[in-house]
Amino acid sequence: MIESELALVKDRLQQVVETAGPEINEVGDYIFNGTGKRIRPALFLIAAYRSRASLIPFIDVAVALELLHTASLLHDDVIDQASTRRGKAAVHIKWSNKISVLSGDYLLTQAYKMLVGYQDWRLMDIIVDIVQNMAEGEVEQAFADTTTPGLEERYFQWIGKKSASFFAGCCQAGSLLSGGDQEEQVLWSEFGYNLGIAFQLIDDLLDYTGEGQVTGKPLYGDLNNRVITLPLIRTLSMASGEESISHLLQSTDTSGNQISAVAQAVLDGDGPAYTYRKAEEHAKYAADLISNLKTGNTEKREVLEQLTHDVLLRSK
Repeated sequence: MIESELALVKDRLQQVVETAGPEINEVGDYIFNGTGKRIRPALFLIAAYRSRASLIPFIDVAVALELLHTASLLHDDVIDQASTRRGKAAVHIKWSNKISVLSGDYLLTQAYKMLVGYQDWRLMDIIVDIVQNMAEGEVEQAFADTTTPGLEERYFQWIGKKSASFFAGCCQAGSLLSGGDQEEQVLWSEFGYNLGIAFQLIDDLLDYTGEGQVTGKPLYGDLNNRVITLPLIRTLSMASGEESISHLLQSTDTSGNQISAVAQAVLDGDGPAYTYRKAEEHAKYAADLISNLKTGNTEKREVLEQLTHDVLLRSK
């Protein structure tokens, strides 16, 4: 439905870095020649889609959303010291931490430059909320450890801010720019939020059950970086060996064997299945909202229904 528009988004991303200096062009070409899913600009374009109405005026917003997301990945990879991203060496590994952070900063400036061009304060308010929520969620999660009270509830607050709010903002922005009223925008935001929760739950599950060659990221990456996600939280709440697992995670000298032992405890327990059930719940809630959305045509409704189904089948 939006295939041609997503092709324009890809071309425009290349233009953004090609018009910069040769250094940024080199890094940008490396980043955007990967296999990114582009799900955030896709959600925005789907929400904005109206029969017989052109989406071309909104392409720069879609591009800006992908730039914001990519900038956050460049920063996250430095924070987490992730070795790979999208199946190849992370930017900070190929170049340096400095290059990765500064490249992310550049992409942020380009995103805001595009968005300011629309001169729409309502749109900017949505975007600023996305960025603020991402930062808050990251900081809150960074302060957490296995002794944090109400860990599962806090986890859903973190991913709500880090991931789901981004999906929600993309959907709300699409509804806004295509003329949706406040009620419609709220519905689209709620749809995106629940889809985003399901998406992140599957992402966190794949850190334990995925295949590195498919996901493009190393297995147990979150665990290695002491990022506490639901499969582990569930294991800690159920396992008789909670104290020993917590000790391993709090150690600054955890070996590969120790990481593997914790990962195996997660895989042997209820954590993966529990995480998938929670993803199913949120995907179903998102699917139930579709009938209330003013989709305008059957094709758009079918695309949304397929999206809520596919998010549970992700392998990368």
